Amino acid sequence: MKFRLVVALLLVPFPSLIKKAVYRLFFGYRFGRGVKIGLSAIIAQNCTIGDRTRIGHFNLLYRSKDLRIGSDVVIGFGNRIFGGDFVVIGDRCQIFRANEINSGLNPLVLGDFRPELVLGAGTVITVGHKIDFNDKVTFGENVVFAGRHSNIWTHNRQKTAPVTIGRNCYIGSNVQFVPGSGVGDYCVVGLGSVVTKKIEADWSLVAGMPARLAKPLDEDSKVLVTFPTRPDLEPAPTPAAD
Repeated sequence: MKFRLVVALLLVPFPSLIKKAVYRLFFGYRFGRGVKIGLSAIIAQNCTIGDRTRIGHFNLLYRSKDLRIGSDVVIGFGNRIFGGDFVVIGDRCQIFRANEINSGLNPLVLGDFRPELVLGAGTVITVGHKIDFNDKVTFGENVVFAGRHSNIWTHNRQKTAPVTIGRNCYIGSNVQFVPGSGVGDYCVVGLGSVVTKKIEADWSLVAGMPARLAKPLDEDSKVLVTFPTRPDLEPAPTPAAD
């Protein structure tokens, strides 16, 4: 891994075509058509990147065992994605800038745990968020992790528990998820909420400290969970509310 780190850092200023050629030859990475890599480094045991994906400048993807990035993904500026046994960034995802997404490289954990991150297709992570995946973190399709400074924690000292966010959820700024928490599908999580347990309801507003099921979504709020996250691409079909 040290060899890969040194080579990847030396490659940072080189054009994307040269980076990809060296990554293929020396690391065995696999790239789809039209992949572009800016002033960034990718260090993983195994890495696959789909068609037309763009990785911008000053990103560091480091020491994931199995890193799978889908097609038409955009990873913007200054993001750090560290560790994990299994990291999946689904098709059409966007990770904007200055996000810290990591699993402990050598965690001291009691019991079973799964250091995995799965971002469903069309997920958007905006700016300055912290996602810890010492245990499994799952985003359904078309989740918007909006605003700034939200946090997901899967560990509490040496204990861990997974966190799950259902599909088509909209997460407001400065929301906190504790180990073992989660929300259902088509939910809006209000600004500043602290989610301390699994809230299973769908098509709902979740809010408060601690967060609770506040009310079903009204018609004006449903646009937050149904508007396509990548309108520049063909949107996935969205089922209507019951």
